[in-house]
Amino acid sequence: MRAWLLSFLLVIGLVTLNPYSVLAKETDAIINKHDHTTILSESDTYDGRKALTLGLRIKLEPKWHTYWINPGDAGEPASVSVKINDNPIAQEGKIEWPSPEPLSENGLMSYIYKGDVVLPFKISVPDEEMNKPLNLKLKARWLVCADVCIPQEGEFALDIPKGAASDSKEASLIQQSLSQKPKQSPWDIHIAPTGELWVQNDAISPLHMTHAWFMPDKNGVIDQIAPQTLTVKPGLLILNLKPIHQLNSSKPFSGILAIQDDHQKLQHFSVEASVAPLPTSGQSQTSLLILIGSAFLGGILLNLMPCVFPVIAMKLLSLSRIGQEHISVRYKSSFAYTAGILCCFIAMAVAFVALRWMGSQLGWGFQFQSVGFVVLLCWLLFGISLNFLGVFNIQLSFNSVGSNNKTTGYSSDFFTGLLAVLVATPCTAPFMGIAIAGALNAPLWISVLIFIGMGLGLAMPYVLFACIPSFARLLPRPGLWMDILKQFLAFPLLLSCLWLAWVVYQHQQPMSFLVLLTGFVGLGFIAWGVGIIQQLYMQGTYRNLRLFISGLILIIVGLLGGGFYFFVHDEATHSVAGIKEDAIPFSEQKLEELRREHKPVFVNMTASWCLTCMVNDKVALSSEKVQKAFKNQHITYMVGDWTQYDKSIGDFLKAHGREGVPLYIYYPIEGKPKILPQILTPNIVIDYLFDPKK
Repeated sequence: MRAWLLSFLLVIGLVTLNPYSVLAKETDAIINKHDHTTILSESDTYDGRKALTLGLRIKLEPKWHTYWINPGDAGEPASVSVKINDNPIAQEGKIEWPSPEPLSENGLMSYIYKGDVVLPFKISVPDEEMNKPLNLKLKARWLVCADVCIPQEGEFALDIPKGAASDSKEASLIQQSLSQKPKQSPWDIHIAPTGELWVQNDAISPLHMTHAWFMPDKNGVIDQIAPQTLTVKPGLLILNLKPIHQLNSSKPFSGILAIQDDHQKLQHFSVEASVAPLPTSGQSQTSLLILIGSAFLGGILLNLMPCVFPVIAMKLLSLSRIGQEHISVRYKSSFAYTAGILCCFIAMAVAFVALRWMGSQLGWGFQFQSVGFVVLLCWLLFGISLNFLGVFNIQLSFNSVGSNNKTTGYSSDFFTGLLAVLVATPCTAPFMGIAIAGALNAPLWISVLIFIGMGLGLAMPYVLFACIPSFARLLPRPGLWMDILKQFLAFPLLLSCLWLAWVVYQHQQPMSFLVLLTGFVGLGFIAWGVGIIQQLYMQGTYRNLRLFISGLILIIVGLLGGGFYFFVHDEATHSVAGIKEDAIPFSEQKLEELRREHKPVFVNMTASWCLTCMVNDKVALSSEKVQKAFKNQHITYMVGDWTQYDKSIGDFLKAHGREGVPLYIYYPIEGKPKILPQILTPNIVIDYLFDPKK
């Protein structure tokens, strides 16, 4: 018994004294006066992978720090070397450096880490060792500084048995550190020969970029302590740097660009800037003209989008009404319709700028994220369709067929223009993405100009048909067919109601959906009641019956209003589960993880109220051809559902120069991300997956 006990104590002593002893998947600590340092393993077991991720963990005392790959004007970065299974040749660990923080003191600039620091690094397992358990012997060097600097070094050992991959309890520390690496810049970044780092992109706005600084990943490139003056104009960011030597266009100017917004949110972007002259003010003016031109073309194409079809149907009826009128009548009708569109667009521009100035992060079509707005719009279109079907007749309507009151007709044109903009906002047409991003991140006067350009484009087809005599002559003369056409055009409106009801259903608010359907019955009774009252009033009979029906109408209006207020207006928001089985929900952390693992990813930013998104999904993304390509190429399909507001999706859209959906991005294994067009076909998607020139 005594011999057994002595043997046990001897083993414990040897393990304790051994400089390469192992404590789970975190090694024994090298304990110094101002830091405790260990090596972490991401996995408890080794499953035969070529690359293995470890982490150098340095737990620093307060007021002490260690250094980034570029320590700055003083300091030294950490380094790690590894021997695998007693291999005499050591390999250097490739450290994946998290974003540091700048430290300016005594006229010097340093880039540092403080607190509990984890520096992830990768090692490559030799082919002959991939089927064996791993015994790792590691040597690390690092520097810790406060008022004085102390070089440190230590030797560590780690045994990782063979087996299926299994995350260690320390894996989360390594993953958290990897998530703090700078993201790949979504913009093309340049540096002028005189030292101005500049970015030109429509998503850049002085409202959202209040502070910025650049940290080069090599020493001796710029005067690191020199002030870095930031200038942000709509579409242009300029950061003044002080190069030490003349910039060489053949060598990339690399480092980290840190940008802080008005909410103190800090983002770090990996930069490889090419040398290019600073854009002139003339280029900025050209950029504004391009934005307005894109908005105009996008507005024209918006007439072809599915969400605008109901309003186009209404305008066809209006064209038939004025086709044989005097040219002055057609001019006034066109002016009223255009004025309605422009008034709505200008109001939207003012609202967007005001809400963003107050801190709200809103995007194009944001009102469709409100169940209340969708319900009210659905009821409005349902009421108009009942009017078209002749259930009742209100002279101040959206058609005014047979009315001799020209003022009523012009009012109809104006309100039709307002309605066209409201139902058009869930759609984005080609050319609109860049224009909307520029408008929503620019000063008010620029936003108004861009939205006016879009409004003129939306109104242009109607204006051409109404005002050019050769087009007007193509329209048939008024007659009985107009009443038939008016009734027929009620059905596109009813289809729009079905779409809007489906949008409410996608919000997963059962009481809101019930109130919406109940409202259809209530509105049907109200329309029938109004029609009966109109008929009885024309005959001058049944006054008491008219009063009774009027009372019932008021009661129903009150009930619908109460139901809307209590069950729609104030209902809690729920998450949307509109993700297919073969897709994963969007997560920026998951996206970064997949890209670190060199896996291809296709990101689809969508919303259930975006008809363009739904058509693209049905026609292209869900097609057998595209799905087969995703499967064969092992492409991860990631879907971001913006049906209800999600800040992470809004930030992602904004970072890629967009203010609304759809947005499609393909991240290949190597190379830059590819942004696809807003209108997709299977062949377009396949081309972007396989054509390296895209």
